[in-house]
Amino acid sequence: MITTPRHTTSTLRPANTSSILGRTLAIISWPFTSRHAAPIWLLLRLYVAWVFLTMGIAKIEGGFLTGDPIGEMLKLVANGTILVPFEFYRGAAGMLVGAGLTPIISHSMPFLEIAIAISMITGVLTPLAAFGALLLNINFVLSGIGQIDFDFPYMVAEVLLMMGYSVVGVIGFEKLAQRILKAAVAKVRLARLEATPARQ
Repeated sequence: MITTPRHTTSTLRPANTSSILGRTLAIISWPFTSRHAAPIWLLLRLYVAWVFLTMGIAKIEGGFLTGDPIGEMLKLVANGTILVPFEFYRGAAGMLVGAGLTPIISHSMPFLEIAIAISMITGVLTPLAAFGALLLNINFVLSGIGQIDFDFPYMVAEVLLMMGYSVVGVIGFEKLAQRILKAAVAKVRLARLEATPARQ
């Protein structure tokens, strides 16, 4: 007669469960908290920078500085030619066209996109630039000008860059920019103090 040894079943203890959960959370949070993840963020920044730089240059070449392409597109949105995911945006497009604000939007759009690209490349104010980029992408999708399947990967990248605000600019010139800004502010304050006549 052949007998097999009994297998004892181990149960997960609360201590083991909390330990596993802690390790899992540590792994998930690592890219958002560790300076060693900086090369990953640099690659993501350069990817977003390349997208916005090419879009900004394409808009300049496409006549955004001399014409009003945004106005023409928003007119199509307002009259129902371009489909929008939410009907309220049709009214918003009509208000922008009626207020005559679309030329300003057209002329500023390429510079906004290039500014976002520069921020991503240099690592200066990257979370703020990512937030601005996200707002642009959301507006593109809401207006019907953009497509969710095209803009969604960029929106995910922008959200990740905001979540990693503490380490996204480790490789970059943010500290140098802060030093320059502090030195400039100190010089302005000193100049004001020197220009203020001493009280008798």
